[in-house]
Amino acid sequence: MMMNKKVLFALLTAGVLTAVGCQNYPLLQDGSGAQNNTVSLGTILPTEKVFNGIVPCADCSGIETTLQLGKDGAYILGQTYLEAKSEENTFFDTGNWVIQGKKVVLTNQDGKKSYYQMKDDNLVMLDINGQPIQSQFNYELEKVIPKKLVGEYSYFADSAIFTECRTGKLYDASENIDLERGYSKTGIEAGTPAYVEIEGYYTLRPSMEDGLFDNAVIQTGKIRFDKKASCTKK
Repeated sequence: MMMNKKVLFALLTAGVLTAVGCQNYPLLQDGSGAQNNTVSLGTILPTEKVFNGIVPCADCSGIETTLQLGKDGAYILGQTYLEAKSEENTFFDTGNWVIQGKKVVLTNQDGKKSYYQMKDDNLVMLDINGQPIQSQFNYELEKVIPKKLVGEYSYFADSAIFTECRTGKLYDASENIDLERGYSKTGIEAGTPAYVEIEGYYTLRPSMEDGLFDNAVIQTGKIRFDKKASCTKK
C-alpha cells in the first residue's frame, strides 16, 4: 500500500498525478460484471475533501492518517506511525479514487486497491477485500472542516511557515497572498514569527524540493494578526 519515497518523487516529476486527474472517468462495474452508475466524484466535487484520524497499529501507539481526495480524482494518503521504533515513520501513497455505491475506492500507482465506507460525512477504513473490519477499535476518519487555527506565521524568501500553537507542528503556508499581505502589514521584520488566528484547515501538498509531501495549512476565511501576542503570550 505504501510507496517508496524515491519512486513517488519520480512519478510526481513525470506528471503521473496530472494524468490521474483526467476528467474522463469510465463507469465502474459491480461484482456481477454489469455496469452501474458509479463515477469519480472528482467530476463533481467543488473542492478537495480531507479526512483525518488515528487508526489502530499493531506495533505502535496508532497511525495518524490523513486522506485528501482531490476534486480532479487524485488522492494523497499520508500515514505517520506514532511512537514507532523505526526512524522512518511517515509514508505516503498516491493514485486515483472513485465512489462505488457507498464506498470510496482508492487505486494506487501499483494498481492496489483500498476501501473506505461512507458514514455520514466521515469515512471508515475497510479491509483489503472492501469488507468491514471486525474489531472493537476505531477505524473512522473524520471529515476535516475549516475552523479557527491559532499559531505563528513567518515569511521569508518565498518560504511561508505556520506553526500551530497547541502542538508546535509546522505547516507549509505558501501561495497564500492574504496571509503574506497580512504579515507584511504588521511591519515585523521578514522571517520573524507573528501570532495569527485564521479560519482554515490542514491538508497535504506535494513538496517538489525533497520529493515528499508537506503538511499544509489552507486559509479559507478570516485572518487576524497580532504582533504583540505569541503562542506563549496571547
